[in-house]
Amino acid sequence: MCGLGALCILLVIFFALPKIGMYKKAVTALWGAQHPALAYYLNRDDAGLAMRVGDYYFGGGAYDLGKAEHSYRLALELKPGILWGNYQLGRIYFVEGKLDSAIQEINAELVANPTNLRSLYVRALIEDAQRNLPAAEADFTRFIAWAPTEWAGYNDLSFVLAEEWKFSQAEQVIAQAMKQVPGAAGNPWLWNSLGLAQLNELHYTEAQASFAQAQKSAQAMTPEVWHHAYPGNDPAASSASIEAFKKAIAANLETAQKGNHI
Repeated sequence: MCGLGALCILLVIFFALPKIGMYKKAVTALWGAQHPALAYYLNRDDAGLAMRVGDYYFGGGAYDLGKAEHSYRLALELKPGILWGNYQLGRIYFVEGKLDSAIQEINAELVANPTNLRSLYVRALIEDAQRNLPAAEADFTRFIAWAPTEWAGYNDLSFVLAEEWKFSQAEQVIAQAMKQVPGAAGNPWLWNSLGLAQLNELHYTEAQASFAQAQKSAQAMTPEVWHHAYPGNDPAASSASIEAFKKAIAANLETAQKGNHI
């Protein structure tokens, strides 16, 4: 009987306590006191807190995709259609290569929150990975119209256009970015994309100049800057990714230099 009574008490604690206001305040206080793991395990009734915990584990302090996914799922269970819920799940599935699940979540975000057009950027990335290039081009174009001062939309649209062999248009998109994006003159991604478009057009002298500028701009790259550009990726891999990017620029520059002597 004693064992059964203890079990009953535990069941009451497990199911009833999370509904008590004092419990909720205590869990929120744990989060405020920078105890994310305790907040993760103890929160069962606060959708907003679940979103914050998910963001923490999705590169906002730690990187654990399993915990992040669980937290976002909890938020959506507690508050269906919560802003950024399906969006963040879509990003996680994209990083994991689960493209069908990723696009399903992004489409769900657009249904629940149609004004969150940042979803168009992520959907375009997924469509590009699925080799649905016309759809990716259309979504990147819509995203640029919505966020005309953000460099990533232009950069990725240029990449898709190059995949479609629309090299002149790819160069024009980067030229537009150079005019619209603050700080574009020091952005190594844009310079590298411009160089690639020019290289594909066999404009070797111009490509060489663009890659040289990309190389110069990339020298100041820090892991923090890289992670800001790729917030869905593991921050621990930022330094290695920077070095790979620098090597790619150097290889592109070498190709342009050789082409210039043909």
